[in-house]
Order: sequence, then structure tokens, then C-alpha cells
Amino acid sequence: MICTFFYINSVLLFTLRDKRLFCETSRYILLYNLLFAHTVHMVSNLLLYLLFSLWIKLAYYACGVLVLISILTATISPLTLAVMAIERYVAVCFPLRHAAIFTVRSTGVAITLVWAFSFIHILIRVCMLLYLFMNVPLSVHMAKRCSKEIFFFTPIFHDFEEVYASAVFLSVGVAIVASYIGVALATRSASTDNASARKALQTLPLNCTCIPALYRRKQRSDVKV
Repeated sequence: MICTFFYINSVLLFTLRDKRLFCETSRYILLYNLLFAHTVHMVSNLLLYLLFSLWIKLAYYACGVLVLISILTATISPLTLAVMAIERYVAVCFPLRHAAIFTVRSTGVAITLVWAFSFIHILIRVCMLLYLFMNVPLSVHMAKRCSKEIFFFTPIFHDFEEVYASAVFLSVGVAIVASYIGVALATRSASTDNASARKALQTLPLNCTCIPALYRRKQRSDVKV
């Protein structure tokens, strides 16, 4: 199943980069970033699952690289969905200003901020690990198989993950719901045709359903690992 999704994502990524129109449109640039992060997250989780299933032990730094990549890409996906929801809100409610607000440059800045925010999350975890390693002597090679729970083995990491995940989920949820409400009010006030209003509202519910699905998929992958 993972190979099937990897093939589909690879075809979509190639298509989005092959056409010039897709490279110059903000919504497709954001979609490319979302698919890229999801593909890397899927591959890193697959590697962790195979290493864990085959009882292959790694050095701490090698296990840490795989685990941190998985955590990084898992955070990027919901944040990108929030930016996509805001972009759709501007496109529907401010169509004349959309081209000036969401240019290729501004979209690149938004993607850079998403990755930077995710890197801050990783940097905090790394600092916590360095502080822990200074107080707890550990061998170079892990005594157990590589996984997220084993690598971040102290309760403080679990508490930090709960707070961070809740904050991200709440922020992204507020952004998507606010965008949906704005689109709903704009379409109902601008058009008396109920069919047209329903068609416009269908641009955002997909993002609303993707957020909990991504978190459930992340939790299932962590449990497998």
C-alpha cells in the first residue's frame, strides 16, 4: 500500500514540476510542498518500520536522523494545509487582490516560514536531547531497536509532544474553520443561487477532513514503529 501511494505521489510531484503553469500558481506550489512533505514522511516511517521489524539496531545519530525527519515532515503537512485554506479564502473573497497577495514570491515565503517553524520544533527537541545526554551517560549504539518512543524515552518528551501537537492542531483548525466561514458568508452574500454557493464552499471542507486524518495516520505509524 505504501508503494502504491509513493508511486501516486511521485507521479503528481513530477506533473506539478513539469508544467510551467503549475510552477507559477500559488495553489499548486503549496500542493507540491504538501505532497513532498507527505512523501518524505511516508518513506521515513517505512524505513523505521522495516528497521524495527527486522531487529536492526542503529547508532544514536542514525536513528535520530530518521526520527527527526519523520517528526519534521509530519508537522509541515498540517501547517501547509492551513496556508492552502487561507489562499482559497483570499481567492474567493478577494479575487481582484489574490494575484497580488499570493504571488510566487509570497508563496515561497509562506513555505519557508512553515519549514522554519517546523525546524524550531526539531531544534527544541535536539536541545532537550543534548541536555539529557550531558546528565545521562549513553553508549554510541542503541541497546534497543530504533523508534520514536525509544529515542525520546523520557516523559518530558511525551508532555512536550502533547502540548505542541495540541497547539498546532488548534491553530490550524482555527485557520481552516475561519476561512470556511469567511467563504460561506461571502458566497451567500454575493450570490442568490444556492447551487453556486455550495460549489464555492466545496473548496475548503477537504482541508478540514485532512487535518485529523493526518494526525491519525501519524499516530498509527508511531504505534507500528
